[in-house]
Amino acid sequence: MKTLPEVKPRELLSNHIHIRLTDSDYNQIQARAEQVNLSMSEFMRRAALRRAMPRPLAAFDLKAYQVLCQINAQLRMAGSNLNQITKACNSAVVLGEPVVVNTKLLEGIQELIRDNQTAIKAIVVTLAQSTIPKHDYR
Repeated sequence: MKTLPEVKPRELLSNHIHIRLTDSDYNQIQARAEQVNLSMSEFMRRAALRRAMPRPLAAFDLKAYQVLCQINAQLRMAGSNLNQITKACNSAVVLGEPVVVNTKLLEGIQELIRDNQTAIKAIVVTLAQSTIPKHDYR
């Protein structure tokens, strides 16, 4: 029998450091954090501890990311629906009852998958063609 790997519990961010910044410094830090899609707290933690920063997102990359997040949520719901259908079918078979499937729901899931495949392909093509200017974020 497989054992699951031990998962480390997330550490709580319970300590605070208060620093004073000029408006200019504050705005510059905020802009840099937004460029790499991090909160100011996470940006400052990474900068202070010299941890890697994510690459800055081009406007299209950010939009693509948001679309992919929506697609992910839709596909999770579709997967949940498919699991419910499968469970109902298996239960009917075990009980010797006729298997009744909501074909409208299945067709809707199939259409959702086709639409999302098309959207993902378009995003992949555009991302492959995009170029991101390099910045120094140390």
